[in-house]
Amino acid sequence: MKERLGSLISTGAATLSASCCVLPTVLPVLGFTSLGPFAILMRYRAITLPLSFLLLAGAFYVVYRPKAEIDCANGVCSPQALRRQRIIVWVSAIFMVFFVIVGSLPVTLTG
Repeated sequence: MKERLGSLISTGAATLSASCCVLPTVLPVLGFTSLGPFAILMRYRAITLPLSFLLLAGAFYVVYRPKAEIDCANGVCSPQALRRQRIIVWVSAIFMVFFVIVGSLPVTLTG
């Protein structure tokens, strides 16, 4: 159960990171206009980014703690489930780093 919670937390952290950084940058490029609500989220970037990294760190702790290996060895979870959860956490971390980098790039729209 805790491993599933770790996967959900890391996915939520990546989504939270995307909402404040990438959406205001990418959606105008795709042709979406009237993005006032998304621009408001940029104000909260100083809060959401550290919170996202903290949640992602918590997810890494949950799936990589030594007890997770012992639980799988005792039959509480399957090694395949633990491997899948670790993959989800790593994919979420990659997405989050990507979103932070893209959200930090300057936007120049020419029309």
